[in-house]
Amino acid sequence: MEKVLDKAHFSRFLGDLVTKYKVIGPTKKGGATSTYTYTTFDYVKGVEDLEIDYKSSMLSPKRIYFPDSQPLYKYEKNGQNVKLQDLREVWDKERVLFGLRPCDITAILCLDKVFMEDSFVDHYYQDKRRKSIIIGLTCSETRQHCFCNSLGSGPDIESGYDLLMTDIGDSYFFRAKTDLGKELISADYFRDATDQDRELREAKLKKVKEGLSEKVDPAKIISVMADKYNDELWNEFSDNCFTCGACNMVCPTCHCFTIIDKTSPDGSEGTRVLVWDSCHFDSSLKL
Repeated sequence: MEKVLDKAHFSRFLGDLVTKYKVIGPTKKGGATSTYTYTTFDYVKGVEDLEIDYKSSMLSPKRIYFPDSQPLYKYEKNGQNVKLQDLREVWDKERVLFGLRPCDITAILCLDKVFMEDSFVDHYYQDKRRKSIIIGLTCSETRQHCFCNSLGSGPDIESGYDLLMTDIGDSYFFRAKTDLGKELISADYFRDATDQDRELREAKLKKVKEGLSEKVDPAKIISVMADKYNDELWNEFSDNCFTCGACNMVCPTCHCFTIIDKTSPDGSEGTRVLVWDSCHFDSSLKL
């Protein structure tokens, strides 16, 4: 199903979402400073909170499902008795993740393979995924180092969302991929998409695609990396690396973590916490 929403009615659409769901979207209210600020994803209550024209976010939406410094459980000891309390976050109602870029949506699908498939299933992650509604937003322009065309994660995608929006000027073009997505765009302030609307969408995505770097074959990268393993090129990067792990923290698919215990001085109580880890830390491979 394809529908179009005039921008004049966008506040009505967002208002209806906020009335029924908790909405998480791109915003700058997350404690940023006036001199150095990037869009982040946080709860929004209206259009005044949204940064809908953002280019990219400082941290990917992965932290919504897989938060850093995540309390797992706490314990209290009283003599020989130990009391445990589960601290993992459980959503009480569905969340709308609004305005995710196609590359971030694709990254979440990668995390699904880690936390929801094979022999290990993180049931808390799985519960959040099942209680989430994803409304994506295609990019209107590229940034210098974007490479979604090489990984099949943009500018357009065919899966991973309930709705996908594209800015086509005075309106937003909506494509629904699920029954819930179709329901969300059934309000009377939406109209059916026309051939002209589709042409505007294609023109917008074509322009974005033309602004991307030359497409690279990921399969060839593997062989090149092997051949150039000891190349002097890496010195340029390693000399500037402080092993701070920041690249892993902002990466939308990195998922390594470690577990730490925070205990009281007498050991009578404590909390077990999951924190993001990095393969670039000096101690990451020391056992």
